[in-house]
Formats: sequence, structure tokens, C-alpha cells
Amino acid sequence: LIYERYPQLEGKVVVGYSGGGHIYHGIHKVLAAYRLVEKKNKDVVLAIQTWGQNQLVREMIRRFNIEKAVLIEPTKLFNDPLRLSFLRAASVLVLPVSKAPGVYLAERTTMYQFMATGNAIVAEYSPGVAGVLKDGHTAAIAKYGDVRSLAEKIGFLVARGDVADEMGRDARKEVEEKYSWDALAPKAREIINRVAR
Repeated sequence: LIYERYPQLEGKVVVGYSGGGHIYHGIHKVLAAYRLVEKKNKDVVLAIQTWGQNQLVREMIRRFNIEKAVLIEPTKLFNDPLRLSFLRAASVLVLPVSKAPGVYLAERTTMYQFMATGNAIVAEYSPGVAGVLKDGHTAAIAKYGDVRSLAEKIGFLVARGDVADEMGRDARKEVEEKYSWDALAPKAREIINRVAR
């Protein structure tokens, strides 16, 4: 579906971002890091899906002087087929961290969605990230607020598709084994039963 609507992504190494389009969401860190990656690798394209802040994002793309970026149309649902197709098509998914509490909590949901795609993840360090993702195993974890660290991690996975594929598979396996409904339902029942007593 994503290639039907955005044929310019097909056959490219896609660096993907799905989240809010304001600075407090951390998109500026993704754009700055991607620009450093883009300078060294002309086969990459940045694909961004936000919740309708496309004009603001376009302005940021121009400000960062990014050459190859595609804005994916917003979807109303997280499990919309277009969004799922976009996430699946990304070679590397980038998860910045926000200091805003509501956004920080939403990022945790996005992290599990990224893991479920089976694709490589580059995430900024936070306690929530470190509690689930393991650097070098299920993700490449960059230093918080360090754009160069974020760019290095993205660039490494872009260059090493074999490593990116392995990390993606490991993240998918981890989410299935530890965070699926089948894995979590017995724990939830146990907690509910304990509280009900």
C-alpha cells in the first residue's frame, strides 16, 4: 500500500519517523540527525508521518536543508493499513524522547509498535527505553539529546543492513514473547485477582 501511494520510497533505504510534528515531540532531533546521515549516504530517504502538522514539518525540513524527505499523510488510527504499511517499509525507525510527560507515555506505545514491525530501531536513551530495548540487541540506543550519537546509530544501521535485519528480528521476537496479550494476560489476571481479594 505504501509503495502504491508513495512510489518514491520503493527500493530505497527508508529512515522512518512516526509521531508528533512539534519540537517538544523531538522531531527536530530526528531531522538534524538525518541530515548528517543524508550527507554521507545518498540512497536514503526520510519518511515522516505526523498527526497533521505537515506545514510545520515542511518548514523544519527546509530549515535543516534536507534533500530527500517524504511526508506520509496522517491517519486517524494507529492501526490504519497505510500507517502499518509505512512502518513495515522503513529500514530504520527512529524514536526520539520527549520531556513532556504525556508525549513520553505515548512514545512507549510507539516503541512497542516499532518492535512489532520487525525492523531496526534507533531510540534515544530514557529509563522507559532502557527498560525494554537492549542496545546492540533489540535496538541501537543513542545518548539522550545528542544528535551526533543519533546520527551515528542511524548511519551504522543504514550501512549495515545485516545488523539492522538481525536487530529487527530480535525486537519482534522480544515483543511477541514478553509484551503480547498472550504473555501479559496471565500477569494481568494475577494482579487483578490479588487486588480483588
